[in-house]
Amino acid sequence: MNRALYIPWRLASDFVGLFSRGFNATFLGGSTAQTTSARAHLEAPHSKAWARGRAIINALFFWQDDHCAEDWAKEVERARYTLERLDALK
Repeated sequence: MNRALYIPWRLASDFVGLFSRGFNATFLGGSTAQTTSARAHLEAPHSKAWARGRAIINALFFWQDDHCAEDWAKEVERARYTLERLDALK
């Protein structure tokens, strides 16, 4: 993807992630450091409500095999990258 398309795509993606984090913290009592999708991935095995939420979220992102798991993995990778940049993993 060329830079002219990448920048608006990245800004839109970051805005959606910000909204999801805000929703998770404000309405679901979660952390601002975690999207609703990533939280659904983690909470679904322990809660029927989160399992239903995960199913709904994954249905909304029908073009992905498992959006919640992919979002969680993306958050873990982003955290690792940040820690590596801060030399915290050495």
